[in-house]
Amino acid sequence: MHGLLKQPGYRLYSPGSPEARALLAEQGLGPADLDSALARLERTEGTTVRTIVGINEDGVFGTSREGWRPDLPDACREPFIPLLWLKVHELLGRVPGGSTARFLRTASCRARPRAAPPSTGSPAESPIRSHTLSARYAAAASRPAAISS
Repeated sequence: MHGLLKQPGYRLYSPGSPEARALLAEQGLGPADLDSALARLERTEGTTVRTIVGINEDGVFGTSREGWRPDLPDACREPFIPLLWLKVHELLGRVPGGSTARFLRTASCRARPRAAPPSTGSPAESPIRSHTLSARYAAAASRPAAISS
C-alpha cells in the first residue's frame, strides 16, 4: 500500500490537508457542510460513511469502516464510497433532487463507443473506436488510487 503513495496517479488528499480544505472551499463548502451531506446520505439512502478516506477534484471518497487507515489489515477489503461534488450539493439541497442521477445517465450515454464510420478500405484506418469519455476521467479510472496527505 505504501508503494502507491510514491506513484503518480489518481490522488486523494487527506480530509484535514491544506489541499482538501482548498478543494472544499472551491466548492463553497466547509467541514460542517460535508458532515451534513453525509448525515443526509445516511438518512435518505441508507449509505453510511464512517471515515472520509480522501478528497479530490472529483469529490469525496469514504468508507463505511470506522477509523479506516490505509495501513490496516484488509484496508482495501471493501470498495470506497464515492460522492461526486454534484451529489454533495444535491444532498445539501443546493441543486435539484435527481441531478446526480441525470448526470450519470447522460455521462454513461456519452461514454459508450460510437459506431465506427463506414470503412474506406484504407490500410491506414485504425480499429480503435472513439469515446466521448473525457481524457481526465479515462486516465483517472485506469490508474490505482493513491492517498496523499
